[in-house]
Amino acid sequence: MTQPKALQQAAERLDAAVDGLDSRVQRVFADSGGNASVAALKEEIRFLTDERDQLLIDLEAERSRVRRLKAANDEVSGRLDTVLGTIKDMMPAMPS
Repeated sequence: MTQPKALQQAAERLDAAVDGLDSRVQRVFADSGGNASVAALKEEIRFLTDERDQLLIDLEAERSRVRRLKAANDEVSGRLDTVLGTIKDMMPAMPS
């Protein structure tokens, strides 16, 4: 991915996150009738932080799983290549 494209995607993700935060804050104010307390906002921030932290943990677990699957795939592919080479070496030349 080119750097300008990566920056554009990062900017789009940031915009989406800000929009999500704005929507959430508006809901908190709407639910409180416009009288949201600092404690309610702090609780909302704590909830969102906990949710973000769990998503980061889940994401890292999935990345780790993908790395393990890629390594297993590479190992199996290498073994299959070896077996195919051995079989080809063991087969007599086929007459044309």
